[in-house]
Amino acid sequence: MRQISPVSTRSLRYLRSLPLRRTFTTRSALFSSSTNDGQFTTLGDASDAERDQFFKYTWGTWLKNDEAEKAKRYTPFAIGGINEIIRRLRDQSSKVQPSHVVSLASLSEGKNNRIYLAELDDGSEYILRIPYPLDWSRDARKARIQSEVATMDFLRKKWGMLIPEVISWCPTADNPLEREYILMEFISPKYQSKNYENLMQSWDPMGSTVLQRATVLKVIVSLMDKILATRFSAFGSLYFTEDVSSGLQNKLPYEGEEDKELIDRWRIGPTVEKKFWQPGVHEADVIDRGPWYTPYDYLLATATAHITAYTNLLKDPTIVSSELGSYLPTWIDTYRQYAKLTPALIPSDVQPDSDILSPRLHHPDLNPMNVLVDRSGNDPNEPFASAYLLDWEGSAIKPFLFHGAPDFIHYRGYKIYKKEEIEDYDSLPPEQKAQIDYMIAATSNQFSFEFMIKHSFPTLINAYSPRAKLVTEPYNVAMTTDYDYHPLEITDLREALIKSKHWSAVTDNMLVSPVNFTEEEIEKQAKDAETWELMLSSLPFYSTKGWLPQDMFEKYVKEGKLVKNDKGDYILSS
Repeated sequence: MRQISPVSTRSLRYLRSLPLRRTFTTRSALFSSSTNDGQFTTLGDASDAERDQFFKYTWGTWLKNDEAEKAKRYTPFAIGGINEIIRRLRDQSSKVQPSHVVSLASLSEGKNNRIYLAELDDGSEYILRIPYPLDWSRDARKARIQSEVATMDFLRKKWGMLIPEVISWCPTADNPLEREYILMEFISPKYQSKNYENLMQSWDPMGSTVLQRATVLKVIVSLMDKILATRFSAFGSLYFTEDVSSGLQNKLPYEGEEDKELIDRWRIGPTVEKKFWQPGVHEADVIDRGPWYTPYDYLLATATAHITAYTNLLKDPTIVSSELGSYLPTWIDTYRQYAKLTPALIPSDVQPDSDILSPRLHHPDLNPMNVLVDRSGNDPNEPFASAYLLDWEGSAIKPFLFHGAPDFIHYRGYKIYKKEEIEDYDSLPPEQKAQIDYMIAATSNQFSFEFMIKHSFPTLINAYSPRAKLVTEPYNVAMTTDYDYHPLEITDLREALIKSKHWSAVTDNMLVSPVNFTEEEIEKQAKDAETWELMLSSLPFYSTKGWLPQDMFEKYVKEGKLVKNDKGDYILSS
């Protein structure tokens, strides 16, 4: 079990074994809580028949394999173990006044973690975060927790960034909770007399004015000021020095550190990017997860990790005889082509020491949902006085060229800046107007973001040029394609690779792709793409991998829009 020293002045103190109120806030909003009165359990009462509900996933339903998906998100832990954790924190603190937990509530069931809110008798509140097992190996969960806590610590101590303070953490199950965990301060809506709210409440990507949307984007870019402030010495992820191998402990993560308390605090170790730990990858014997010292080595690893993993999967006779096994050779061949392409993903006229290729920290989920803002700003053009950035899981140091725009404003479609560009806009059907309005808003949002980047990071703006977006597309597709949802997803990467053959024509021979496809392969790709498009029409809610919020699922079932088939899965009614 690890603590961050020194212990906060608001740290937990001595905890007595008193009853805990069990609250089921299965649909409560993030960073708020609601309770169901009358539901109680005690710390030691493992015989309570209702106790198990406290650990089950209830926030949504998967149309396919729902029971298996929920089982992956079942997070039992030794509830009473929180007593021991807090007792140890109290022993490290100079405070002697005892305090105890009066409530432990389920606050949020996220994508990768279950969030609990612990309330103490002195009014202080803390977040207990338990990761889902999902398909992550123990090594993966360990590395991701180690790196996340170190990354948060780095940005708090090095750059004074507003991030919830980690009080205690353990990346293994060898602790009183018997599960990996992070315990951190809770930034409540009324934290320290400040009026915090989720930034998503102010983000309307279409309905608000350009100026209103720009105020939100300005918060995001201001957070990037500190995220991107450090030019690191390698590509990988941040860890505390003692958590990397001995061979990496003598390699400084960046140059110029003069603070003696910080110079030996962090190091760069293996990346915790999701794609390097996905199913199949983490079971492979040898996977290159870095750190890497050139962008070329990093890019090549994004291909070889998959080739190694999928080759390893084919060693399993049960997979060989499955539908997945019939597709894996195509996946392997496609990633071999991608490996051949990776050197060309860096234009030849970009110098290796260029800022756009420099190792910079990347937050993989930088969006308004992960930001809390203080609404106490007096200037209407500057309504937010400060901002907390949450959820640093999966953060990695990558070449800035391959960061891309945050997902919530990333737009690859045709750019339209105003309605006047569309002939007879006023006479178009409502659905076509809605499509055009969306394209105008998406174009405006990305333009506003890039305009702010140009002024905040003038040496990095070329990473958003049309040419840069062109050459980074295969990387983006390779790092988001998931074989485990449907094997035909590989057609998206093959399509991006085939499109690279047109680079030279688009860029006046400035970019030349080294990959080659035969006419037969191109024809097969066209057929596979057509099949994939038809398949997508039979995969409702594809963007969420078949997951629906529970209230929406229940509504659609009640209305008859979703019906159960003979396999026990739900499909759209015909």
